[in-house]
Amino acid sequence: MTITLEDIAMITGLPIEGRALTGQVRSVGWRQRVAALVGVEPEPWTHETRKNPRPSGVLFSWIHRNFRKCPKDASPAVVERFARAYLLNLLTQVVFSDGTGDTTSWMFLDPLRDWDVKWSWGSAVLAFLYR
Repeated sequence: MTITLEDIAMITGLPIEGRALTGQVRSVGWRQRVAALVGVEPEPWTHETRKNPRPSGVLFSWIHRNFRKCPKDASPAVVERFARAYLLNLLTQVVFSDGTGDTTSWMFLDPLRDWDVKWSWGSAVLAFLYR
């Protein structure tokens, strides 16, 4: 017995039709892409004697600190930023969790940029599960 694509769709409710989540994962400029997505650029690593232990994304605590609660009188643009931050956190902490345990991955920044693109998130979840 194995989990199928239809099982993923039924269990998670994620779409299995649409564009595949493939392509190049670009690490260059990820801080600026986070800022474009959610409106706040993560602070750079500034420790003088130690190498950055998290060059691949922002801490979950950074997302919680900056996007814990959307203001009641927020404009639609601010609500959209909070929604993207929530989805980034959800994708990297729950759906595509990895061994870092405390860092969001920048690999989902580009798919979250455009709400109108229909991505096959269920296919990506199944591939990630098998990986």
